[in-house]
Amino acid sequence: MTRVHGRRLQWAAGLSLVVLALLLGLMDCVGLVGGNIRVVDAGRVYRSAQLSGPRLTDCLRSYGIRSVINLQGYHPGDAALRDERAVCARLGIAHRDISLSAGQLPPPVELRRLLQALDSLPRPVLIHCRGGADRTGLACTLYLSIYGGVPLHEAESRQLTWRYGHLASGPAHPMDDFFALYRETGEGRPLREWVTTRYPKLHAEQARTGKSP
Repeated sequence: MTRVHGRRLQWAAGLSLVVLALLLGLMDCVGLVGGNIRVVDAGRVYRSAQLSGPRLTDCLRSYGIRSVINLQGYHPGDAALRDERAVCARLGIAHRDISLSAGQLPPPVELRRLLQALDSLPRPVLIHCRGGADRTGLACTLYLSIYGGVPLHEAESRQLTWRYGHLASGPAHPMDDFFALYRETGEGRPLREWVTTRYPKLHAEQARTGKSP
């Protein structure tokens, strides 16, 4: 009886290890561990979660990053962001703060600042938010579609995806709503033109009525 019980314990322990390994593998796949560091356009654009300490320095050096775009806005009280700015300054890396929220449609003025940053910053550039899933997914979708010539549906499937931690049905659905709005109202305009001309009016209408335009 004791021998059988011991075998059951060994089997249960082995099964637990397998489940744990699968869980860790899934967490890594969707970016919950490891900093969610991904290649968007090799040698030109990369994406990640908020990095700090040695992991930040290693990432910047490993990919030869010359610019960083932070999509969380500037928050002096955030130690990780202060560390990021200090590291970038020490390594001579350009840094831009863009203020987006995963729970709201992106403000037109911040989208213009994002496009201006992508126009002018030296490559390779690292784009990140807090988790590297939602706001980063939107920004990288814009990059691939506008700068990389990738069809929008393909850019979305590659960048705004559960594989990097984004859930379209979750609280970050405005990231998906933004591109759905473009499809509904673009009227054949290129995405960049729509962002700078038509979208500000739609966003203002939403702010005025409290409803999706």
